[in-house]
Amino acid sequence: DDDLCDESIAQHVEKKRRLSVEQVKALEKNFEIENKLEPDRKIQLAKELGLQPRQVAVWFQNRRARWKTKQLEKDYDLLKSEYDDLKASYVDLAKERDKLQAEV
Repeated sequence: DDDLCDESIAQHVEKKRRLSVEQVKALEKNFEIENKLEPDRKIQLAKELGLQPRQVAVWFQNRRARWKTKQLEKDYDLLKSEYDDLKASYVDLAKERDKLQAEV
């Protein structure tokens, strides 16, 4: 029974092939132009790259997910930086206020 399971896993791994560097470059180039493909464009791109339309669709779906994650990270970094600047300004103003109150 274990042998059958191992064999089926091996067949699944064989079926899942990595894309070539050229295919990935072409997909990336197309993603820069449009991050969602119309059905006709997906079929055309799949033919040009020797892939199944489903492979192209899944690649674009995964790429959009990675893009969204990167965007969220960029947005977070920007907001954190702005927050840190505001917090530093607040601390400086609070010190200045305390100094002025001490003079009064």
